[in-house]
Amino acid sequence: MRHINFNSVERVLSFKKFEFNKELFLPEICFAGRSNVGKSSLVNSLLNRKDLARVSKQPGQTKTILFYRIDNFFSLVDVPGYGYAALSKKKIAEMSMLLNSYFSSTKNLKRVYILIDSRQGIKEIDINFLDFLNQNKLQYNYILTKSDKIRQDDKKKIIYKLTKEKGIPLFDIIFTSSKTKEGIKELKRNILNELLKNEKCTK
Repeated sequence: MRHINFNSVERVLSFKKFEFNKELFLPEICFAGRSNVGKSSLVNSLLNRKDLARVSKQPGQTKTILFYRIDNFFSLVDVPGYGYAALSKKKIAEMSMLLNSYFSSTKNLKRVYILIDSRQGIKEIDINFLDFLNQNKLQYNYILTKSDKIRQDDKKKIIYKLTKEKGIPLFDIIFTSSKTKEGIKELKRNILNELLKNEKCTK
């Protein structure tokens, strides 16, 4: 099986406006979620860096689309968080346009990982975003972040709710913690499997 060195971040590209760019030729794996859900912390944990992605307690800090080129094999894409009401209406509109332009026009996106705060669960704004992904026929998995802040019994309740009530397959759900590193290895394997699966489909 192909090995990916997640520590090898060869380049970081940043876009305030998204349009096709000749530098964007690798398969893409995207992290998306509500503001302050822990995307930047997860990026740092996944790539074994402390401060590659800016981490802040203040929501809405990621205002551009960031492409982390990993081992010259794929790009990890970090998009601005959605749903932060304290931003101005103009900024919210700009970010919405940025997200829409990326998800509706990218040619290389293979999988979107929806980050959900495990303490809060899926909110209406997440459902709206999932509807948008479904409309664009994009494939996605669920990452439950900040799992160190909940009990094991809470995890079982979350799994039951997602699998039984919402019909989400268990293998599409990963609990992660940037603090304890729970789920990081599993997430890496999942990403690699998705990339290799798509690689076989294109041959």
